[in-house]
Amino acid sequence: MNYKQCVIFREIAKTNNFTKAATNLFLTQSAVSHAIKDLEEEAGTQLFERLHRSVELTPAGELLLREIQPIIEEFESVEARLPDLEKQPPLKIASCITYAQTELPQLLRRFSVNHPEAHFNVQVFPASESIARLETGEVDLAFIEGKVQQASFQAKKIADYRLCVVAAPDFAEEQLSLPELLQRPLLLRERGSAVREAFESFVVLQGFKPFPIWESVDSQALVSAVKAGFGLSVLPYRLVKEEILLGKLTEVKITDWQLTNDITALVRKSRYQSRILAEFWKMLHQVN
Repeated sequence: MNYKQCVIFREIAKTNNFTKAATNLFLTQSAVSHAIKDLEEEAGTQLFERLHRSVELTPAGELLLREIQPIIEEFESVEARLPDLEKQPPLKIASCITYAQTELPQLLRRFSVNHPEAHFNVQVFPASESIARLETGEVDLAFIEGKVQQASFQAKKIADYRLCVVAAPDFAEEQLSLPELLQRPLLLRERGSAVREAFESFVVLQGFKPFPIWESVDSQALVSAVKAGFGLSVLPYRLVKEEILLGKLTEVKITDWQLTNDITALVRKSRYQSRILAEFWKMLHQVN
């Protein structure tokens, strides 16, 4: 028994006529007759009582109709939704903290203006976890800090930002040398984060090594600790810009300091791209 036979069977039961059923289903009467013959052979019993100008269901036919009716209706419901299935799943995004807290919300809002059917599921992870989830297909797209050179990914730099040193509002010194900075209590992001890696690489190249007194995966926790006067922190300027302008933090200039980090968007090359993902990726190529 197959779905086509069930539809034909239901239509005959509805019209009580092979010819009318064939017309309604845009089939030949021969095709309809063969379908019912095969179905009756498989059932091992007669499903219709053939009358002079019409047919009627036998008791076995009535039982079969009750069994297949819910199945056909469920299939038709799925069939009706089929053109919209691609629009329903959300675009799954993994993002670094910096981008999620700054430009990502505006980017998604801008995309939604032209694609109101789009939905998003955003999770914030360190770069290594975002890449791992992208590789396994748990997310469709990742925004990470730094650069990635892997043959399995398509990568697009969409932004960059400078790193700055921030202190409490009452911090007296406007500028420090790197050795002076390293003598102060340092509040840094965790090892493996892009900000920490960029800072440590710069420091090591200058022949030094940082020893933080506070490490956190949460940039806002570091900001709160800085405001409370526990020490100085290295953070993305765009993340603390507003609080610096409001006087809630003080930016401390560091001699010969020029540190920046990239924001890179990644998708898998081999992964199927839904229409929404393809349109989103196309928009990212217009960013920056």
